[in-house]
This record gives sequence, structure tokens and C-alpha cells, in this order.
Amino acid sequence: MRIHSIDAIRGLAILGILFLNITFHQNFYTGYAFFEEPLLSDDIISLVNALFLDGRFRSLFCLLFGAGLAIQFEHCQSRRYDFLTFAKSRLKWLFVFGLLHGVFIFGGDILLYYSICAFLILKNFSLSQGELKKKSLTYLVIGSVIMLVVGVVSAYFFDFGGELPLRASEVYSDEVAQWQSSYLFQIETQVTFQVISIIAAPFTMFWQSMGLMMFGAYLYRNGFFNQGFSSAAFIKIAAIAIVTSIATALPLMLIEQMTADVTPMLSSASAIFCALVYAHLLVKVKNTAAWWYQSLINCGKVAFTLYLTQSIAMAVLFRIVMPAYFPDFAFTVTLLDLLMITLAFTAIQIVLANVITKHFRQGPFEAIWRKLYLHSFYKKRSRENLAL
Repeated sequence: MRIHSIDAIRGLAILGILFLNITFHQNFYTGYAFFEEPLLSDDIISLVNALFLDGRFRSLFCLLFGAGLAIQFEHCQSRRYDFLTFAKSRLKWLFVFGLLHGVFIFGGDILLYYSICAFLILKNFSLSQGELKKKSLTYLVIGSVIMLVVGVVSAYFFDFGGELPLRASEVYSDEVAQWQSSYLFQIETQVTFQVISIIAAPFTMFWQSMGLMMFGAYLYRNGFFNQGFSSAAFIKIAAIAIVTSIATALPLMLIEQMTADVTPMLSSASAIFCALVYAHLLVKVKNTAAWWYQSLINCGKVAFTLYLTQSIAMAVLFRIVMPAYFPDFAFTVTLLDLLMITLAFTAIQIVLANVITKHFRQGPFEAIWRKLYLHSFYKKRSRENLAL
């Protein structure tokens, strides 16, 4: 039986992540370039992102990924399947999807990264609740310290004026021309980024992501997705989320042209507490029949399809349509423009999810993934049975 609150939280995460990714969807090579005269709308949107969005949806996805693995662990135990074999089959194909997605569509892919993190913690799902909680918190502390140190060093010891070119600069014009020059260059850029991301993972989000996955499993087994936190615990978590969010947003207000890769590092710890607040609130309204909550549930059921559809649609829009019909877009686009595009596509995704879930049991990419990993799993089981 599906847990609707998990689907709703996943739906929020999949819709929310585009609000952050769209700046790199519009140009993965340059990201968002600032104007020489900072726009008030850019400053406001950047501040809202830092306070409420940066890292929050990634944290939610990690928590839910761990909860999903815990559910699969129970499922395998009840059917006497080998959990490691089953989970590795799923993660292997998720890795393949992530690799193809990251190389050919969007270099900011997270599927490959999640599959690696999950693969490394699979054996921990047999731990007791106490051991699982202790290990997850250890990973979270280590990961948060690493992210904070790297973020602070990056924020205060690098010249941000020279870190990214300004919108009207010749350097930016050259980079835009280079990014739009050929699909082959885009692939090369995305491959390079994927390789660097994997190499740098132990010094960025790696430990924190694994800790969040294990903590998500702990929360699931503790009944969190059915009842949420106690009132006292929620008040403490919400207070920490507010204080840390404000504290980590200060560098954004004090340092001009903060780069998009630094802000998530500074906000990574606050993102965990904010994610827990968002999850708790959605758990508490799980019995509502409101259309918006049911829509979140439907989006969560087809999150894999929506995630890949986001990338495909954004690639078509920003790499084909805009350069061909609006060549000045890269030089005039603002964060407000990207926000409007995101809101419009969010509405499209909600409609798409409602249509798919009304007529089908799962989304098309979920169905393909399921068919592939089940085939691998049953094939491996057959070989093992023959060996016996």
C-alpha cells in the first residue's frame, strides 16, 4: 500500500527542483550571468531561493530515496528476495539513466549521483534503528562541516567579480556563442562536469547525501511519514531552520554576485532542517482531499517521468527554440523571466501528472525502468538458482 504523504513530498520536490535548475537549463556552460547594474528582481529572487529553496528539494529527494530503499528492504524480506541483489539491479539501471541523461540532455543530472550514494550504503539497511540513526547523524555532521568549510572558503577567499563574466561582457558573449556552437561541445561540457562532480563528491555533497538517505530510512521505520514529528520536536526543528536559513543567506546579501555553486554549500545544513519542516507539514495534511494535495501525490507517483521530461523540454526550449527564434534571449533574460517560465511549466507538469495517473498505473519512464531492473533481477536469480 502506497504512503500518500511520501508521494506528496516527492511531488513537491520534483516540482520545486526546476525553480533552481532552470538557471543552468538555460545555459549549462555559463549559468546565470549577472547584469552590470544589479536588478532588484534578481536580488529578491536570489534571496528567496537562498531562504526557502536552495538545497531543500535535494534534501527531500535524499530522505525519500532512503525511505524508498527501506520500503524495498521490507518488501524483499517479506518475499524472501535478496535485498542487495534487488537493490543493485534497480540502482544499476538508475545509474544508466543518469549517465545518459547527464551526458546527452542535462549536465546537472542527479540520478547517477544518487545511485552511487545509495549503492554505498545498502548494507546499512540491515542495521537496528539505533545504529541506523547514529550512523546517519554521523554522516550528516561530517557532510555538513565539509560543505560549510568549502562554502565559507569559496565565499570569502575568491573574487566573485572575476568568477563569472557579467552579462554585457565580451567574455560572456564568447561563452554563449561557444555553448550554442554545437551539440558536440555541449556533450563535452556535460561529460566534463559529470566527471568532475564524481571526483569532487567526497568534498561536497557526498557524505551529507548518504546521511540523509539513511536518515530517511530511519524516519520511515519510525513512522514519521504517517504521523510526522511531535509538536515539541517540530518547534525545535522549525526554529533551527529559520535561524540557520537567515544566517546562511547573509553572505548572499553582503557579497555581490554570489555564484550559484557556492550558495548551496553555505545553505546545505539549513536545507536539511527546512526539508524536514516541509515534509512534516505535508505529512500533517495527508488526509486532505484538496485538489492541490492530490496533484502533489500524482506528481510524486510519476516523479521520474517528470524529472526527465523537465530536462527534455528545457533542452528543446533553450537550446533549439530560443537560439533560433529569440537570439537575444541569452543576453536579456532575467531571473524573473526564468521564474515565469518555471511557473508555466509547473502547471503543465501538474496537468501531465494528473492525466498519466488517471489512465495508467505509472509513468512511461517508471515503466521502462521497472521492466529493465526486474529483468536484470530475475535473470540474476535464475543464474544463482542454477548454480545451486
